[in-house]
Amino acid sequence: MVLKLDLFGNNKYREIISQQKAMLAEIDIQVTQQNELYRALYEMLSTGMPLSRDSKMKDYVREGYEGNPDVFSIVIKLSGMFAQVMSNIRLMQTSGGKDIEIDNAEIDAILENTNYYQNFYEFCRHWAVSYYITGNAIAYAPRFTGGVNSGKLTLDGMIMMPSQNVNIFSSGWRKPIGHYALDINQSYKIDPHDVWHERFAPTLTYEGGKNFMGMSPVKVAANIINSQNKGYEVTAKMYSYGHPPGILSKEVEGNSETTAEQESKFRERYKTKYQGVDGNNNMPVPIFTLGKMNYTKIGYDNLQELQVISMSEHGRRIFCNILQVPSQLFNDTAASTYNNMPEASKAIYTGRIIPDVSQFCAGFNNIIKAYGDFWVKPDYSDIDCLQEEKEKKVVWVSKLFNDGIITGDQYLEMLGEEPTGLPEMQVRYQNIARVPLGFGEESNIDNSNKFYEKFGISDYKSEKHVVRCTCGYEFDYNSVPESGMGYVKCPKCGKAVTQ
Repeated sequence: MVLKLDLFGNNKYREIISQQKAMLAEIDIQVTQQNELYRALYEMLSTGMPLSRDSKMKDYVREGYEGNPDVFSIVIKLSGMFAQVMSNIRLMQTSGGKDIEIDNAEIDAILENTNYYQNFYEFCRHWAVSYYITGNAIAYAPRFTGGVNSGKLTLDGMIMMPSQNVNIFSSGWRKPIGHYALDINQSYKIDPHDVWHERFAPTLTYEGGKNFMGMSPVKVAANIINSQNKGYEVTAKMYSYGHPPGILSKEVEGNSETTAEQESKFRERYKTKYQGVDGNNNMPVPIFTLGKMNYTKIGYDNLQELQVISMSEHGRRIFCNILQVPSQLFNDTAASTYNNMPEASKAIYTGRIIPDVSQFCAGFNNIIKAYGDFWVKPDYSDIDCLQEEKEKKVVWVSKLFNDGIITGDQYLEMLGEEPTGLPEMQVRYQNIARVPLGFGEESNIDNSNKFYEKFGISDYKSEKHVVRCTCGYEFDYNSVPESGMGYVKCPKCGKAVTQ
């Protein structure tokens, strides 16, 4: 009976702790009463008021991602490269002061099925597309609020939210982000604790809390993208209906003018000849006048006159410049600033992919903290264009090791490999063939055996080795220079004597 009472008491105690944690979490996301900056910026925000946002966000998706082939191709390639790196991440943990790679069944389950319809690769690609188009990567990541699984993701996993449909509602100036909601159905309020929100670039417009949403790269390039789209539209219409009809005329002789009846007959004959009797052909009819024959062109004959191709190249360069990637990797060889493709590919990783991977990992690591002292580490060893840099690093680290600056295990760690922990790998080595400057001259023969004498080492050349020649003469073998391999000449008769 006492056991049952203790159990009930423990349950009640745990409940109180859980409630206190929830209250502390609520306090954590509120700013202090003394925060004068937030008061000045957001004092006009009332509870339940939506924060300001870019009203053209949906246009960026429709006109940029869905309506422009150049923007689509660039974003899809970058998002695929991003997802490829993220699919090879390693789960790390600190043990005994060292970072080691580990396996965890719960984390593996998240990576295999991040949500009901996406694995981790698809999720990461979706994350990157939203990030590059809308300037916001907003993921719904609901977590358990109590019990042994507190802080861990629910069975729903992580699902990308459509950033163009997201509204943030305020709960006053001390809590500007009260809840998230979708304009599709605003009756559902999403707790900020269940939202993972990353921004491409900060919005510098603070009025109405607009800065809590990131700025879209497509917004900066909106004018050039719209110009491209109009060019493609005109081109499509030109090929569908033909270019606008010209003016077919005949100069008037004397003061006679063309009558309406003459123009009508001329037009009728033209239509019968070129459009057929039934008139079902869609070929445009020129404007007719009578007189000396003359034709005046209206409109464009080809893509070169429309400048569609050059406009496409210009727009591609602009958008690539905004995303900080070389446009030559997107079929723009004229704008090449790199000597070879590997250099350009490396620039994409160093200027775009690697910083984005770092931002993603920082946010994702905050989520998986609930599972233990884990974090994810990207692995770039399969990226060919980055291995040249590693080769240079090997040369540099090898020099440090050969100069006795680092140990063997430090050598491995600097190259991203796991240290061995062996005793001989914890010391520093130095090349004994290297002699200090000024000490390379021949030593005095009187001092030549001091090292051996000091450490009690027997030098075979310091001992006498008496041999006898066939001539009967005995002498010290070590006192005579060798004449060949394994023999000397007898000092008396000159015959060869072996050792």
